[in-house]
Amino acid sequence: MTHEENYNQDIDLVKINDSSQSNLIIIYAHQLNQYYHTLLGNPFQRLKYYNSSTEQYNFYRTPGIINYIITYYLHYGCLSTEIHYPAEILYDELVFFGFNIQIIYDIISNCITIDYYIPSGKSTLLFYKYVRFLTHTQIYIK
Repeated sequence: MTHEENYNQDIDLVKINDSSQSNLIIIYAHQLNQYYHTLLGNPFQRLKYYNSSTEQYNFYRTPGIINYIITYYLHYGCLSTEIHYPAEILYDELVFFGFNIQIIYDIISNCITIDYYIPSGKSTLLFYKYVRFLTHTQIYIK
């Protein structure tokens, strides 16, 4: 990898701090930018939280919530339904980070019985996870 390629890759990195962690969350900007409708996915909205002296984005929100929110970007638009926050706090955080009302409703109402919220058009991901589950599950017949 040339110096220029390495430099461009570093520019694409986004450092996020939620003030409750000593470790930063580092993610590629192009992973966030795929979901422009959200706060983290929109570079212009995200810029409001940028601290140029530390070169990171600071979100003073519920401790640890950024770890939950970031799963949406890392799992290609699927948000984990395994939640450890009260519904009121989770609702406020999902609204703050710009998630659409359908995702918020589905997560808060616990209408989903699977591990991830799968938006329409993502059924191949669900099928892949189902096949992977079946191949790793042993069935004993007596």
